[in-house]
Amino acid sequence: MDNNETLLNELYKNTTMGGDAIIDLMDKAENPEMRTEMTRELEKYREYSKRAASLLSERGLKPEEPGMMAKAGSKMGMAFNTMLDTTTSHLAEMMINGATMGIINIEKQLNSGEHSNEARALAEDVLKFEKSTAENLARFL
Repeated sequence: MDNNETLLNELYKNTTMGGDAIIDLMDKAENPEMRTEMTRELEKYREYSKRAASLLSERGLKPEEPGMMAKAGSKMGMAFNTMLDTTTSHLAEMMINGATMGIINIEKQLNSGEHSNEARALAEDVLKFEKSTAENLARFL
């Protein structure tokens, strides 16, 4: 697998997991403004996931789905984290932590070698989105 395929697969997994996490947390959010923010973010995650899948498809590849263990760990972690605290502040903190993990993963991939213009552009778009997500959610802390 070349650097572009690795980057695009990581972007696909990152955005898919981000969207899935929002879906899992959405019913716990009682604040209407928070729900609106979550919906906006979910739409963007889905958009970026589709773009990554499309770029992989152009290369004759199918996107790698997030691993079962990663999905299960994420779901269990969210269930545990929201068992006693479903305040807007706590949900925002969880989402900021998720966005920060995404930022770290994308930065690592971008620094791992050369990438095509298309793959790099998508990574930079997702990176910018993850950073703005963390900033937008800070108002709910």
